[in-house]
Amino acid sequence: MQYEHLRSLDLNLLIAFHALMEERSVTGAARRMFVSQPAMSRMFDRLQAMLNDELLIRTPKGYEPTYRASAIYAQLQDTLPKLQSLLGKTEFDPAKATGLFRIEASDWGATVLIPGLVRDVADRAPGIQIDVVPRQSGYEALEANEVDLVLGGPLLNSASKAEFLREEPLLRDKIVCLVRKGHPLTKRRLTLREYARARHIQLSPLQPVRRLPISFSAQRQPSVAQALERLGEKIIVEVRVPYFSSVGPIVENTDLIATLPLEMARRTKTPTTRIVSAPSEFLGVAYHQIWHSRNDSSPIHDWARRVIRELASHVTQTRVAERTAFRKPRMRQTRLE
Repeated sequence: MQYEHLRSLDLNLLIAFHALMEERSVTGAARRMFVSQPAMSRMFDRLQAMLNDELLIRTPKGYEPTYRASAIYAQLQDTLPKLQSLLGKTEFDPAKATGLFRIEASDWGATVLIPGLVRDVADRAPGIQIDVVPRQSGYEALEANEVDLVLGGPLLNSASKAEFLREEPLLRDKIVCLVRKGHPLTKRRLTLREYARARHIQLSPLQPVRRLPISFSAQRQPSVAQALERLGEKIIVEVRVPYFSSVGPIVENTDLIATLPLEMARRTKTPTTRIVSAPSEFLGVAYHQIWHSRNDSSPIHDWARRVIRELASHVTQTRVAERTAFRKPRMRQTRLE
């Protein structure tokens, strides 16, 4: 279909035609269109020439539309709102949205942010399905449109140059260590040398064996790796597990140390384990949401990213409130006689 009749069509003429049919007057249509009467008269002439029809016929009761004008007007009643919706920016209503939203997330993102997202989606957008898949290395899934969003660390230097990638910082998390109660290293501040000589449990990804294990210790912290190298030390990893959930039960029955982001350590902690500060050489870890530029203007994507942003902000605000409450001096209690 070549749409021969649309090639030279001015969309404003359709709006002018609609106004003329509503007003049955060039003067009234000009007022509605916010144009001068001569300008509206010229548009009326163009419409008559384009449609090869008089459109409005003078009668004793005023102007009346021709048969063809009435038929076109009836069609425009349905067509113009659709064009407005197609070309204009409509208000997004999560309650009416449908579709599948797939997120590639690290164990941290799946544990800290996804539960809140699922809750909000269930309450406000029940027609949207959430599919969470394990975090892979690279961003090929975003490029191939296999996932909609990635929750994890910031873009790698090589990936940051890709024009199709967008990222937004969500929050930073400090690194801590999880040990059993009564562990010898809980009696004092953990030094880097003590950390290096301890026995460790480490998180490995749900990925092929050929890939390096994910660690929140030396391999992921260049400053710590350099410090360990200066000491001539290497950490001893005795156990690798693919899930955060198994870390706590293992740590509570051994002398192994787990190195985790604080939010994960809080969720992994058991009644017989303790969270202790990591060596001061450890830097915090940053978490971002990353997406493809093709979804910049997608209402569903924009809404989901906004929800995730709010959830991350809530985590940060809660942490600040906890620190403030911890630092607040306690009031001395007065004994009542």
